[in-house]
Amino acid sequence: MSKLMNQYNELKKEDASCIYLFRVGIFYNILNADAKIINEKLGLKITDLGPNIFKCGFPVSQLDKYIILLNKMKIKYKIIDNLPNSTNINEYMKNVEIKKILNKIDGLDMNNTTFQQAFNILLDLQHKIKELK
Repeated sequence: MSKLMNQYNELKKEDASCIYLFRVGIFYNILNADAKIINEKLGLKITDLGPNIFKCGFPVSQLDKYIILLNKMKIKYKIIDNLPNSTNINEYMKNVEIKKILNKIDGLDMNNTTFQQAFNILLDLQHKIKELK
């Protein structure tokens, strides 16, 4: 977070009137004073991360929605995307889905699963794995 805060502080020195949206993984984070403004204007929940560090944010998939809202409210903003390309997000999302599949398998109670239930579970897992390819 310190690297992000340093970048935020430098950008605010350049243009304090701009709201900065930082892409961090599959979310956009908005920090400190910007977070307070966005909380007030858009109602996004603020999280207190420690002494003088606040954030709010939204999933990358919701960017278009928030751009429309920011533009309607005439809020000056800039998107800061430090990821080299979108393949990082795609790989991350695949890993998340794989973990969900593994957690489903791990949570099975094989002593209380019928053959039909086991077949349906395997069929569902096979379908999910094919979607990841």
